[in-house]
Amino acid sequence: MRSRYSAYALCLPKYIIDTTHPASPQFCDDETEWAQKISAFSSHTEFRNLEILGSQENGTLATVTFVAHITQNKKDVSFTERSYFEKTRGKWLYRNGQLSEGHAPNLITVNQLKLLPLAYYGNPILRKVADSIITITDDLRKLIEEMIETMDAFDGLGLAAPQIHHSIKLFIIRKPVETPDGGLELKEVKVFINPELSEPSDETCKLPEGCLSIPSIHSEVERPKEVTIEYLDLQGNKVKERVSGWEARVIMHENDHINGILFIDHLDKKERQSLEPFLKSLENRIHDGTEL
Repeated sequence: MRSRYSAYALCLPKYIIDTTHPASPQFCDDETEWAQKISAFSSHTEFRNLEILGSQENGTLATVTFVAHITQNKKDVSFTERSYFEKTRGKWLYRNGQLSEGHAPNLITVNQLKLLPLAYYGNPILRKVADSIITITDDLRKLIEEMIETMDAFDGLGLAAPQIHHSIKLFIIRKPVETPDGGLELKEVKVFINPELSEPSDETCKLPEGCLSIPSIHSEVERPKEVTIEYLDLQGNKVKERVSGWEARVIMHENDHINGILFIDHLDKKERQSLEPFLKSLENRIHDGTEL
């Protein structure tokens, strides 16, 4: 982390680019444009101090929490970030971060790090039909806890088990509630075990979707406005619900994952073909001949 901070301070955009994960929201295919933006930021910023608050490592994933003190436009600014890193081919790469203004020690990861590595576009597990879950065990509960932390860390609305390398019929969501201004507020976590969808509404709508397994690509997807879902909750209770709006959309998106379907499969032929160069570039830069 200190190395990346120093690279910004010394205006070394190549180092920042080389240590950014290909699935990071900061990643840019146009390295010239990316380098220019980094240089512009560095040249207009005075980097005064970096304070490391804590770090944790778990396999190929790690967090570093720090406070940065900078000056921009003659104004002193401090912010706290919990940065997430993923190790690929022996090198730690910046994945993303959670920011808070000022000194925010609450961002420090106190308990054991529970993040799980994601499966990205091109991984065969994303195209498999998942297996049913026979028994709700302590191991399954532990996996769900780790899925929740992973989903929240990467700002996901939902996460399916195949996305974290487990081909089982399980997904979670944070219930999205539409606000009066048209935004989304994420509420409680819902767990869906062995879900089955039925009775999709005739009425459909098109809205933009993205995916943690296909970073940086978004497209409008047409889906039914309402659908019925039957599933087991974490206590093993059978639940049947009629859902609508964004909740229905997120549920249908995640349910696709356990059936080997990606949101890009719902696009018409012309739009899908237009995405092929971006998908190929994404697959190459993430895997580069080696699964992360």
